[in-house]
Amino acid sequence: MSVYTHLTQQEIEQLLTRYDIGDLKSFKGIESGVENTNYFLDIDKKDRLQRYVLTLFEYLPADTLPFFINYTDELKASGLPVPNPVRDKNGTALQSLKGKPALIVQCFEGHHPDARNLSLDQCQQIGTMLAKIHMAAQHSSLYQENQRGLSWLDTQQRRLVPLLNQGDANFMAEQWQNISKALEPFDNLPKGLIHGDLFHNNVLFDQRKISAVIDFYQACNDWLIYDLAVTVNDWCLTNKLELDSQRTKALTEAYAQVRTFTEDEKKAWPVMLQLAAFRFWVSRLITFVYPESQMDQEHQANLVRHFLDPNEFKEMLKLRANDLTSKLQ
Repeated sequence: MSVYTHLTQQEIEQLLTRYDIGDLKSFKGIESGVENTNYFLDIDKKDRLQRYVLTLFEYLPADTLPFFINYTDELKASGLPVPNPVRDKNGTALQSLKGKPALIVQCFEGHHPDARNLSLDQCQQIGTMLAKIHMAAQHSSLYQENQRGLSWLDTQQRRLVPLLNQGDANFMAEQWQNISKALEPFDNLPKGLIHGDLFHNNVLFDQRKISAVIDFYQACNDWLIYDLAVTVNDWCLTNKLELDSQRTKALTEAYAQVRTFTEDEKKAWPVMLQLAAFRFWVSRLITFVYPESQMDQEHQANLVRHFLDPNEFKEMLKLRANDLTSKLQ
């Protein structure tokens, strides 16, 4: 679901008075957002045009955002291409606009890769990049609970089951029971800070190389191998939602060259692919079943919504549940 809060030129210009980055030349809403409002801002400073991204957070509370700011600052300090926030004249990154938390970050050069034509080289690059992200944060003191982890999934599937048709309800309950049971032996898998949402539309390529990894707003502490499963489930798909063996091998082997898998991670791989599919099926279903249940009328009136079809992840989950042969080398 893409969510957009309407902003006027005057509102954006008023925000920019807090900064010393230049004058607003033009602005445009970004349609590819999923849960936040995003605008491109073209800023003119001394006849030099620089593009930024303004993000308004529709759901994340302001008190959770310092974690994301500090996390991207750490990754940036490690030399990774991530968009850490721009500070205002007082050195403050987090702002408020129309009653919502807001950040401005510099926009990177490049384009999202074509989901229908992801190459082995691109998969190798993202495997290497994800491992570097994991390794860069291995000694970080930052911590953020996974707001969409196992506890959240358990709660949401209980809410959803009575609202679904009988077939989907039975399938969801059965799959959650199977996944929960399969996870029981894996309490001690390596954990750390993860991206949590490393889909192809959260990566930019320029001159055939990764120029930026963006949108860290699902980042949290969780299983590293789960983060890899989320990534593989997006980057390595065939048209039939199966995993392309060559792209999967290229991505996971590139990752393993930076961070070696444990034996338990190898054993947990099939259920992690299922968990990743289940998580995104649930989160997309929520926007269909009760998308506005916690919003006041004024908030709803300011939103334009674009829903993403949850059935893709339901079908993906069926395939992952029936294929327990996937292996990490």
